[in-house]
Amino acid sequence: MEVCGVKENTDIKLPFISKFAYGMGDVGCNFSWMFVGNFLMIFYSDVFGISMSAVAGLMLFSRFWDAINDPIVGGLTDRTKSRWGRYRPWLLIAAPITALVLMATF
Repeated sequence: MEVCGVKENTDIKLPFISKFAYGMGDVGCNFSWMFVGNFLMIFYSDVFGISMSAVAGLMLFSRFWDAINDPIVGGLTDRTKSRWGRYRPWLLIAAPITALVLMATF
């Protein structure tokens, strides 16, 4: 492949440990959100007594909110300039808040 007159070497083989480390970086996040996604609808309907249609509407609304919110947060992080970089301040703030919200969900 040639980009701007410079040939790129696309035949580089990525070591397994790099693939594994990259994949493990997201395991904690995916574990927590898959737990919420798989259990929350049953929890809301059985424990709180909310109708399944209301729970489904709540889940649908949360997906729409996510589609609106993600580009906004992405724009904010792209414009952030701090001595720690663009993303680290957001991660340091959002990680504890996300953990508290996840615990408060149940």
